[in-house]
Amino acid sequence: MLLPTHNKQTVPVNFSALKNIVLIGGGDLMAASAKIFHTLGFNVTIVAATRHINEQLVLNNETFSQACQPYAIAQHTISDINQLSKQQLNDIIPEDAMAICFGPAWVFNKQIIQTFHYGMFNINAIPIPHYLGGAHYTWQLLNNNRDGGCFFQQITAQVDQGDIFAKHQFSISQQASTPHEYFVENIKQGVIFIEELAQMFIQGVTFSPTAYAPLNDDRLYLPRLRTDKQGYINWQWSAADIVSFCQGFDSPYLGVASFIADKKLRFKQMKQVNLTDNNHNAIAAMHPFCSGLIVRKVKQANNTTIIVAAQNGFIELGDVIDEQGVCVKASLKEGMRLHTPQKLLDEALAYQVVIDGSGFKD
Repeated sequence: MLLPTHNKQTVPVNFSALKNIVLIGGGDLMAASAKIFHTLGFNVTIVAATRHINEQLVLNNETFSQACQPYAIAQHTISDINQLSKQQLNDIIPEDAMAICFGPAWVFNKQIIQTFHYGMFNINAIPIPHYLGGAHYTWQLLNNNRDGGCFFQQITAQVDQGDIFAKHQFSISQQASTPHEYFVENIKQGVIFIEELAQMFIQGVTFSPTAYAPLNDDRLYLPRLRTDKQGYINWQWSAADIVSFCQGFDSPYLGVASFIADKKLRFKQMKQVNLTDNNHNAIAAMHPFCSGLIVRKVKQANNTTIIVAAQNGFIELGDVIDEQGVCVKASLKEGMRLHTPQKLLDEALAYQVVIDGSGFKD
């Protein structure tokens, strides 16, 4: 049952005879999926780029490869799957297989797509057609977006425009305020979706694909990001925008950066706060020239509260570390100014991530 690799028709189909599943990519959800499919009796094969196979998982203290070892799943590390000959592909890809991809390192050529009898599919853990590209949770936090989704989408010669065979949509909780927390909730929902998908395969449920083309006009694409190159605070932004920016680059990333004098510091867990005077009257936001100034420092038994002025409000600093990872919050003083040189802000805006199967190219 070779599936069509174009989008001109959407034909109902079931996968009741499917036994061989090749998982391509990496990450926590793919590791969890390997366990699910293996436990349910599917023959599972792993194909991963170098940067994925030994990647540390976010939710477990082990690499992707280590997570799969207890299930004796065949693992193949490849620098570029598109460079493999037909014989090399036949050596690692079982007959009558389906490929399910989780953030693969490659855009697949026609030969690779046609290798899989039951087709190639992406698990897109984003609210399609929005937040396509990369750094999904960072961009969502920057834009205060809480849409969640997992889509089982066919891979075709038209990149990211294959038919959608199944989907699971949900909302991220209001409590989630970092990429890590978005990630945890997405993985939880993703596992639910994969378990449902596996049962649909086993039970021979008929899939009625939905054409992607009508959705494409509404697409929003946002590119990959690098915290070390782009995570610099612009103190001319509003307090709310600075806080959402900090949230977007929070755990598991390095945190946003700025400077006191010429010393680079990184920040996590910022929050916007309201200040009042002794009569409980709100203290008005200050002039833009005050932005970045530490206007209050209060030492308490187990904590030091530091308030920074920003446009349209005030920010309470959370974690503050230097480039050696040492907490320096207690050393900050009232009257110090946080600032970011304009040159770094311009470079952050101009920077574009370049990455391949081995990692970043700069």
